[in-house]
Amino acid sequence: MVKENPAIRFAVSRYVLTLGVFIAVVLFGLVATFRLGVNFLPRLDVPVVGVATVYPGGSPADIDRQISRPIEDELSTLAGVREVLSTSSEGSSLVTVTFTSSTSVDTAVGEVAQRVAAIRDSFPGGTRAPAVQKYDINATPILTLAVTRPGADLRDVSAWTRDTLKPRLDRVPGVGEARLSGAPVREIAVQLGEAQLATYGLTPQGVAGAIAASTPDIPAGQVDAAGRSTSYATRGGPTRVGELADVTVDAARGLRVADLGTVRDTTARRTTLARVNGENAVLVEVRRAPGANTVAVAGGVRAALASLRPPPGTTVTVTLDDSRAITASVRDTLKEGVVVALAVAVICLLALGRLNTAFAVVLAIPISLAAAPIVFSLLGFTFNIVTLLALIVAMGIVVDDSIVVAENIVRWREKSSSLIEAVLRGASEIFSAVTAATFSLLAVLLPISFLPGLVGQFFREFGLGLAAAILFSWLEAVFFLTVRMAYTPDPEPVTWPVAWRRLCDVPGSLAWTRRALGTLPGRAGALVWGLGLWFVAGQAQPLWMLALLAYPLVLLLGYHTALGLLAVLGALTGSGFHRTERLLDRLSVAYARTLGGALGRSGWVLGAATAFLLSLALALPGLRFEFTPSTDDGLVSVRLEAPGGTALNATDAVAQRAEAYLRSRPEVKLVQARVGAPEATLDLTLLDKAERPPIAQVLERYRADLKLQLANRPDFRIDVTAVSGASQGGGLVLTLSAPDQAALGRALPGALAAVRAHPWVAGARSSVSDVVTERVFVPDAATLIGTGLTPEGVGETLRAYTEGSDAGVLRLEGRSVPVRARLRPEAASDESALLTLPVYAPTLGAALPLSSLGRFESRPAPATLARTNRAYSATLTVTLVAENPGPGTVQEALERDLAQKGVLSGGVALGSGGALSDAELVDDLTRYGLIAIGLALLLNYLVLGAQFNSFRFPLYLMLPVPLAITGAVWALRLFGAGLDIISVLGMVILIGLATKNSILLLDFVVQRAHTLPLRDALIESGRLRLRPIVMTTLTVLVISLPLIFGGGEGVELRRGLGIIILGGILVSTVLTLYVVPAAFYLFERRRLAPVPAPPTLAGAAD
Repeated sequence: MVKENPAIRFAVSRYVLTLGVFIAVVLFGLVATFRLGVNFLPRLDVPVVGVATVYPGGSPADIDRQISRPIEDELSTLAGVREVLSTSSEGSSLVTVTFTSSTSVDTAVGEVAQRVAAIRDSFPGGTRAPAVQKYDINATPILTLAVTRPGADLRDVSAWTRDTLKPRLDRVPGVGEARLSGAPVREIAVQLGEAQLATYGLTPQGVAGAIAASTPDIPAGQVDAAGRSTSYATRGGPTRVGELADVTVDAARGLRVADLGTVRDTTARRTTLARVNGENAVLVEVRRAPGANTVAVAGGVRAALASLRPPPGTTVTVTLDDSRAITASVRDTLKEGVVVALAVAVICLLALGRLNTAFAVVLAIPISLAAAPIVFSLLGFTFNIVTLLALIVAMGIVVDDSIVVAENIVRWREKSSSLIEAVLRGASEIFSAVTAATFSLLAVLLPISFLPGLVGQFFREFGLGLAAAILFSWLEAVFFLTVRMAYTPDPEPVTWPVAWRRLCDVPGSLAWTRRALGTLPGRAGALVWGLGLWFVAGQAQPLWMLALLAYPLVLLLGYHTALGLLAVLGALTGSGFHRTERLLDRLSVAYARTLGGALGRSGWVLGAATAFLLSLALALPGLRFEFTPSTDDGLVSVRLEAPGGTALNATDAVAQRAEAYLRSRPEVKLVQARVGAPEATLDLTLLDKAERPPIAQVLERYRADLKLQLANRPDFRIDVTAVSGASQGGGLVLTLSAPDQAALGRALPGALAAVRAHPWVAGARSSVSDVVTERVFVPDAATLIGTGLTPEGVGETLRAYTEGSDAGVLRLEGRSVPVRARLRPEAASDESALLTLPVYAPTLGAALPLSSLGRFESRPAPATLARTNRAYSATLTVTLVAENPGPGTVQEALERDLAQKGVLSGGVALGSGGALSDAELVDDLTRYGLIAIGLALLLNYLVLGAQFNSFRFPLYLMLPVPLAITGAVWALRLFGAGLDIISVLGMVILIGLATKNSILLLDFVVQRAHTLPLRDALIESGRLRLRPIVMTTLTVLVISLPLIFGGGEGVELRRGLGIIILGGILVSTVLTLYVVPAAFYLFERRRLAPVPAPPTLAGAAD
């Protein structure tokens, strides 16, 4: 006799309360769904803080010595510092500090800002205030706009973009920043004559200071009088460009700017150029505010663009839109989810055979999934590729409990006259098995949700979302499903003759329509129909009246069509059910027979399972391991790296040749070029996947063709990579470090040559591979004696001659235009001209030519200086071929090659390129992945042990886990896939899923072993449990097929998870049916014996 579960009885008896609770959860889930944002990846918080400092005109060596190293020394002593990187380049310093994952980023930003402020006074004069900010991995531009106007002055395009377009974009909700690039900057240039400066004993700095003093903008405080507060300020000076020429430089001598040179309204020297499909352009990069919805922000920007009226001939083109890939990925994921839901519905219909019961089971999908958005909303998650994957996986899992409960209720319904009694007994009998299976899955998912680091942030959204759905599915199955099945009995099965009669029963439908029109709901329907028609038809009253008269006909057709479709569906379900029933009966008989044979050869069965498990050693070595798989988003980046010292126009000439070739390619839709003096980047947008070759073939073609196109410029390095929403596919970042710059310089050429020669490498470049020849002015200390000049003063004067001096701003047309005082261009055209320039000696009261104060020398100097944890370093960016074993394996191979060739000696070392490099992330994934699997196994064991009150039984239940993992690894090898963060999640889920079938089987065995011999109990339980095991296995397997064979955006991210589920579940199910009973029988047959039946009265009398 089955003991009824009091909680189930309470839910069934208080069905109104039960219905209310579940309806409330579904409603809250719907509300939360519409409030959630949509992004491609989860929000990732990285404990990285950057300090950016600008020192105009400073050489890399000077900035390294005077700015970067002091900041490094100061920040290295902070608590929780994991890594300190610095990059010193011409005019700027960037120091990046990576903290441990347990460090609060906001706290770290404050501490870094305090430390930097404490040493700011030690920086050289002219250094701008350091900018301290945390690194936001999600802060990349979500939209890039290109503003073009063929044949127009780019300054006019820039002015409209800056004055009209940018302010409009800044007002869009969710936009954090709209940044311009490639735009010429207006500048007022005061071009001074060297002869005039020498005659009057002036310097560009002095003239700049006089101009800046003539345009004051100084707050003068507030005065409170008569109950009012009035603010005062000092402002004045020129208001037009021409008035700058009249500014007094030396009142005593009556010198004006016009006496020293000319004033021009011009453009500052350009350092970058931008083009789109060959047209000069101004680019606008739109970044979203932290936490903003990418899709909503992009939609707002597009709406803002539609509301603008650009000048004639001006075109605003969207060259990059992350929201399109996100929307497509979400759409494809949801499409796969619909396919999964339909497949699960078909399985339930075929296996259960009755529409009402099947509908009651399928209803578990939307009800259970409603819990996940509530959790997402409470924890600040979004809909993204990870959370949507969790929901797809949940679709195949959440119906498992409902299927098992419904199948057992149906079995009891055939033996019981009372529907409610069958529901109570059937659900109570299976309650412990369903609970154990559910909580074993929760024991796997919840611990991985709290792992640290970037890996833990991926796991958290997946684990908590899936856990919420699974927990609610258990509640739905044991409480809400039981209510539905207790009070909604199945109608009589519909056969094909009955379905045909219902289709032909038009008189019956007419009678129902007449009755319905006389009821309150029927009349209310007529009112709604009429109001709807009036709203649609408007003033066309005759048409409205005519359509209103058609309401009875519409009601009749709707009822008759629905009745007929349900009858046909019921007949189809019945036919399919009978065939499925016969198939399952034959399978049950065959399984019981083969299981009996397997129990007689338990040792052989376990030996075969052990051999399969050992085959894991053959499958693992060739498995690729990466953090995220490379995806084909149709975006390609071509980087042209020029030799050090190459001018902007020379780099641009080469870039235009590459552009011309790429624009001629049929698969290229758009080419966006950004050209700087040291390098040019060409961003390509390709046609859709169906209209072009795979991305790997495209990359190989471009690499080969561009080498031919630029064969006469072998000094330019070409790097072609695919750009992915999840990662830079096919890339590896390494760091070559040495104790000093000289040792690094000696090791770097050999390291690059060895890396480029490796068969897994398509190309490699270094952040400091180019060494430029720097002309250094060396003052003669003996000559400076008695002149009142210092080496630093001479250097500042020389910099003022070449770079100019900041002379304040001029307010023109409501904008602040910078003013810069510099020599006329002809006076500083070459080195010989520089040597003739005057340097005013205050002690002598005369100007001396620069040539008399020192000399120029040639010295090699790297374009950038980088340090990693206070050791000089170079970042090696390695492009890998399509078929590679993963970044970790490639890095180990490169380290061996460099060590064998003697490159890694004398303190030179090769390591990963920082805490966020692919190799480092793979290391974290390996470490935390093993921790997650270990925790899952341990907690799964403890939950099962508590459920069965045994230390032994969980070992039998978990036997399928290693076999499932082995099957999953072999499936990865068969499909040519690798392990990544999503497939590791699949491995963890597999631990919980693999035990579910063994729980269903052994729970029945334990119940029957008290009254039957163990062998008979195993065979009987296997026969009874085969149907729900097959059904639940099929519902989980249908998850994998759309993930593996589906298309669309982001399919590469989902594919590994599908392969893991397919291989692991197939293997674990087949082996569960034989290995678990064989092991249980082999080791438990002497421990478990049936309890003797109590003696009868007759037996007692004897």
